[in-house]
Amino acid sequence: MNQSTDNSQQSAVSRVALYVLLFTLYVLLTACAQSSGELQPPNIAYGRDMCDACGMIISEARFAAATVMTDGKTYKFDDAGEMLTYHAKHPELQVRAWFVHDYNSQNWIPGSSAFYVVSKEIKSPMGTGIAAFTDKSAAATFAARFNTQALTFDEVRAAKPSM
Repeated sequence: MNQSTDNSQQSAVSRVALYVLLFTLYVLLTACAQSSGELQPPNIAYGRDMCDACGMIISEARFAAATVMTDGKTYKFDDAGEMLTYHAKHPELQVRAWFVHDYNSQNWIPGSSAFYVVSKEIKSPMGTGIAAFTDKSAAATFAARFNTQALTFDEVRAAKPSM
């Protein structure tokens, strides 16, 4: 009878361990599913992928940009200014997320929260002269080199058609 009690205790412990393991797996999978729900910029094969606006090869990460539409379709651009011009000409496209690269780190950042420097002296692929930054102070420091100011996303969008 003592052996029977030991077996039932082991069985109970095994069941509890299995439930804990399953619950942990459920929590992890749920967390992963939620984080993967965040919109991500598309992968760009630099030197191979073409700009959706002009058809040129996208080759400079620091200037590359992208948008994700409400239907999930993505557009890739070789220049943030070209992205803005393209969408100004196509207001029927419903943009869900804007992405640009930080000029310094070349990492993708949300375009709507980036800070922008605009100057004809900035040699961007399509000549729009727009560089994006994660940090406002980095943008302001860069802007001072060109005797201009850092702009928000809304400000650069409003100014772009007249640039």
